[in-house]
Amino acid sequence: MAKDFVLKLKQILKITIPLALGIIILYFLYKGTNFNELWLYIKEANWLILTSSLIFGLLGNVIRGLRWELLINPLGYYPKRSNLIYAVLGNYAVNFALPRAGEIWRCGVINKKEKIPFKKLIGTVIIDRMFDMIMVIIIALIAFVCNVSDFFQNITKFNQNIDEINQNIEKTDWQKFLTSPYPYLAILVLLILFILSVIFLKNNFLVKKIRSFLISMWNDLLMVWKMKKKTLFIIYSFGIWTSYFLYFYITFYAFDFTSHLGIAAGLFIFTLGSISMGIPSNGGLGPWQVAIVLGLYIYMVSPEQALAFATGVFTFQSIWMVACGLFGIFALSFNKSQKNADDADNADLRR
Repeated sequence: MAKDFVLKLKQILKITIPLALGIIILYFLYKGTNFNELWLYIKEANWLILTSSLIFGLLGNVIRGLRWELLINPLGYYPKRSNLIYAVLGNYAVNFALPRAGEIWRCGVINKKEKIPFKKLIGTVIIDRMFDMIMVIIIALIAFVCNVSDFFQNITKFNQNIDEINQNIEKTDWQKFLTSPYPYLAILVLLILFILSVIFLKNNFLVKKIRSFLISMWNDLLMVWKMKKKTLFIIYSFGIWTSYFLYFYITFYAFDFTSHLGIAAGLFIFTLGSISMGIPSNGGLGPWQVAIVLGLYIYMVSPEQALAFATGVFTFQSIWMVACGLFGIFALSFNKSQKNADDADNADLRR
């Protein structure tokens, strides 16, 4: 009885904590916002450009399904390609309802439809996510190299003109936080401490876990390196993240106040958004908007305009992702019905 209660409590907390986190973040982000002004910025967006960006979000997830196939085939299983793609699409719709549950769901649905062991599928999804992490690190490094001079130049320029920029705007706590050097120094110190801990505290429980994770990640990299279609796997990996970047960057041209920002700025802000998705929330609700607003603010976009951009893009693209996900879930259900009908027809023919 007590065990059942604990399990139910865990399930409830998995749903409520990420949702509560997102709501709390949104509350502080939108606190004091003039929603009429916010809507005016969103309403003036070029909706044709926003719509054109959607195809790249779908393309990235289709390629993800193709890459997943490359991870499953070496295990000796050859599932229907369309089922993998539909499962990946459905994965994102499930994540909006239950954060992080989408990966479990797509493994479960492929396990039932294709009779592939669940544990093996989970292993492929872990590798899939590890390579996402590697791609984000690569993108972050490229963004840093492309933006290092502009970033500090903009911070300096902002500090020099802070009174002029905020003459009619009350400076909020997060604006003060952003323009202070202390958070950046703290990040550098934490990074140094992390590296020293991994090197010198080898017997610490947490360090052992981290080292075990890194070793597992390295072994997974070796497995991919040994696969026959590793070149195609790498192409798919870059294809996924190129599509995701275009999915985000094209939206810059839908708003007058972001259309002047170049690819370097796009890479930096896209990286912040990608990192924020690591925080458990319903489809990125809350953390993603904060990351995008901060990134745009660094590039001298006003807080109101940055918030309008983050709100409009997140809402529009989230509706698209959920719609594609629901289509994937429906298509998987239809495929199942169709398969059952085909099996029945074959049985009648055998009679």
